[in-house]
Amino acid sequence: MATREDGTHIKGTKKSLPDGWITSGFRFAIVPTEEQATRLERAFGCERKVYNEYIAGLYEHLEGIGFAGGFIRYQVPSYTTITAQYDYLDTSNDSFVYNDAKMRFQAAIQKYNEEYAKKPMQYKKSVRKKMKTIGYIPTFRDIKGVPKFHSKKQGKFSYTTSQTNGNIKIRQENGECFLCIPKFKEGISMILHRDVPVDGVIKKATVKREGTRYMVSLSIDYPFKIPQPQEDLSPDDVIGLDYSQEQLYVDSNGHIADYTRYHKIIENRQRRMNKSLARKKNNAKTDENGTILYSKNYQKQVCEYQKVMTKVKNKRRDTLHKMTNQITNDYQAVVVEDIDLRNLAQCLRLGKKLHDNGFGLFRTMLTYKCERKGKHYLVADKYFASSKTCSCCGNKKDTLTLSERIYNCTECGTKIDRDYNAARNLKQYGIRMLHERNKLSA
Repeated sequence: MATREDGTHIKGTKKSLPDGWITSGFRFAIVPTEEQATRLERAFGCERKVYNEYIAGLYEHLEGIGFAGGFIRYQVPSYTTITAQYDYLDTSNDSFVYNDAKMRFQAAIQKYNEEYAKKPMQYKKSVRKKMKTIGYIPTFRDIKGVPKFHSKKQGKFSYTTSQTNGNIKIRQENGECFLCIPKFKEGISMILHRDVPVDGVIKKATVKREGTRYMVSLSIDYPFKIPQPQEDLSPDDVIGLDYSQEQLYVDSNGHIADYTRYHKIIENRQRRMNKSLARKKNNAKTDENGTILYSKNYQKQVCEYQKVMTKVKNKRRDTLHKMTNQITNDYQAVVVEDIDLRNLAQCLRLGKKLHDNGFGLFRTMLTYKCERKGKHYLVADKYFASSKTCSCCGNKKDTLTLSERIYNCTECGTKIDRDYNAARNLKQYGIRMLHERNKLSA
């Protein structure tokens, strides 16, 4: 629903913000009591159960119609048809727990129809290998892009609840902050490390467990005046950023990001923890149905593994936030290349470092921070040959292998680092684009 300028809701309208309002996410740590943590874990499990029931119904539908690729047209039933079948899916949970499962299921189907439906049906690479070696018979869950069941060990321990008549709010008592959400009216202790907009309206709250910690992401609508981008810019106000496999990026001034590879630091530790988990799993007992009975030591090792990986993820995000803040504060225009990271990640030699440096998240941060700060964010054309073109004379090479790290121009004799040369070309590309928009001074 839309909100008026004073933050009140306008019933019967779709979500649209008043002029001068924006939506931002605010992420905080919460510290539930032992009893509250048990209720949150129960809510996560119920959400996963409803989602998996939707997936089971989808597979049954696809089998009935003899699905062999193309668009998935499936009438999603109401979540009440599922909750009525199980006594533990009762009103002790917030109703948005079940509704969130339905929305995630609909989003998964929509993603498949947008990305995979127009392509020939294809199985995952690991499944194709099993089909050739051991004659594995694939199922619907092996089709690339089709929604899959959520695992209890690797599932998303989270759910989203929406604002209804002020049922989501932050309460402060005796110097402490409490998050009040449906079914937790008493409030969950909250670490408010940053201020939220006083005149903002909380629209959604996503509660999530990351390892052993609990987090909440608040979607808040609030008035914010976005400054207009400057029109009279000089070339010094423009910076080009070229992706670097080793250093995250190299800018047009010759500076490198000097990015810390956090996953590389804990790689050996992660390997040891995986070995420990494998040993405990292989030595675990099974019940009469063959289900593995995981020991308490196994559960402790899983928590330790999740804790380490979550810490690495948070360090990576913190570093990227600091880098993007500095770039958007120092320059008025940022130019990046339109590189297909998904295809690049499929290369075994490049994919590991690509996932470690988080260049896709880096570009996403640059996008919204440039917009909020009134800066220009420019993306070079996909077919712009930034690496093959000489930044001094403009000569373009026909071929340039990935192993050639030094660019040698056959016309003017320039010898320059390959990534630095590409970053300078990106900057010149951005200057030309701004000239065409009549934004750059002569």
